[in-house]
Amino acid sequence: MLILENLYLGDIRPNERSFKRNSQYAKALDEVVRAGDALTDTLTEKQKELFEDYMTAQREVNVLTDCETFIYAFRLAAKIMIKLSSLRRSAFSAVFIKQ
Repeated sequence: MLILENLYLGDIRPNERSFKRNSQYAKALDEVVRAGDALTDTLTEKQKELFEDYMTAQREVNVLTDCETFIYAFRLAAKIMIKLSSLRRSAFSAVFIKQ
């Protein structure tokens, strides 16, 4: 139960992940920042406020989407584990364990 306790206590944070600086994700993130900076440099103050409102709303959508995806994946993994635990040992071994 230690993993559930850690999850409950906030010691495990599935929404906080690190990434390697030269990874594909890091490069894509750098491009988003670069393009965002280039765009905001061309905007008036009013347009910058509207764009910031848009970005705030988009972040909220992203958080909700990430949460729903996590819940779906967690439930799917639980269903898989339940199914695997119900298999007879010999059937499980034949499928998942190389002998």
